[in-house]
Amino acid sequence: MKLRTLLPVIGGLGAAVVLAACGPDQQPSTAGPSAADTPATVAPGTAAPTPQVLKVVQVKGFQPFVVNGRGRTIYRFDNDRTKPPASACLGACAELWEPVLAPRGVKIVSTAIDRDLVGTFVRPDGGRQLTLKGWPLYYFKDDLTLGQTAGYGKDGAWFAIAPDGSKARRTASQPAGAGYGN
Repeated sequence: MKLRTLLPVIGGLGAAVVLAACGPDQQPSTAGPSAADTPATVAPGTAAPTPQVLKVVQVKGFQPFVVNGRGRTIYRFDNDRTKPPASACLGACAELWEPVLAPRGVKIVSTAIDRDLVGTFVRPDGGRQLTLKGWPLYYFKDDLTLGQTAGYGKDGAWFAIAPDGSKARRTASQPAGAGYGN
């Protein structure tokens, strides 16, 4: 008889614990994957999801700037907002200037990038876009070779991003679209 009386109480306590753990005040990590982004298991024979990689390169004619793990140039857009981060590049713009998404977090492989400057925000389409010092990050669709900077200076508003979040400046005459070592 006592077991019948205790079962509803035990069930209620269990539900309360689960609901408390899922409270609305929890904030996702700005640089790492959230629990929702990390699969519980990885199917045998499949690769585990990899985080977005950020590193810094030195390209002739430029101050050091940030690229992804494969050397693709990363840009910032002067029309974006940084506090809080928000993208002004939506729709057709986001097809030409592809957002740097980080659904599995980020791996920083350069000491020149301060981890505290790296974060994410959720785009209107639901994608988690990477930021550096609040600046939303992008790839230029026409950068066809690694380290290419064809998007640099487009519309006077698109620039390769330096490790501190500023615009990576040109250091010498550099033709548009040049790549590593040119």
